[in-house]
Amino acid sequence: IEGVLTAADLVHADSDTLRARYGVTLARTQRELQGIACFSLEEVEPDRQQIVVSRSFGKEVVALEDVQQAVATFAQRACEKLRGRSLQAGGVWVFLHTNPFKPGAPQYHPSKALNFISPTTDTREVLVVVQALTKAMWREGYRYKKAGIGLLDLTARDVHQGDLFAQVDPRSHALMDVMDRANAKFGRGAMAFASSAKRVRGGEQRRQVWAMNQTALSPAYTTRWDQLVRVR
Repeated sequence: IEGVLTAADLVHADSDTLRARYGVTLARTQRELQGIACFSLEEVEPDRQQIVVSRSFGKEVVALEDVQQAVATFAQRACEKLRGRSLQAGGVWVFLHTNPFKPGAPQYHPSKALNFISPTTDTREVLVVVQALTKAMWREGYRYKKAGIGLLDLTARDVHQGDLFAQVDPRSHALMDVMDRANAKFGRGAMAFASSAKRVRGGEQRRQVWAMNQTALSPAYTTRWDQLVRVR
């Protein structure tokens, strides 16, 4: 913002100018910094309307298989979050992006969404739709840099209105519960679906082509014993 470099600058900026140029949200932020309450405190987080998991790839991806592996991994993570909040999803949304910071390269930013016949928490059902949407959007000749999925129309898990013609797998909840408990105990990805291709024969972890570049990732001193600083 012009002339505003610190919070103190924002506090003393002209209120009418802020509102006219940048809208009511920034004007309210200024008033909050001045000690005037504009936003009520939410002691209980409201229910989410959607859950989105997306990542930028470590390098540009050109193969459909690699993009499908990425969105499958994101879908599994989104479903874990969904069940962790005791919610169910009524639909799913998938999007792909090429690199917008390469204006000379061909650009393509598709997205597709689809509603489920009946709300679900089952990762298997989500994966079937996610993979189909990804394949339907796929176009050769583009270099993809980002992908993501969103679970839509979220409702409480214990409020379920079935469909007369839709068959519900009675083992679904039990299977998903086993997966969630295994991953909570042994680490994320300990149990996953083959579509994410996280492991090769023998159970060894594999690095996907689309994996994020984490060479500059800060050490986790507070949560990982093997990353504690050693003083000699």
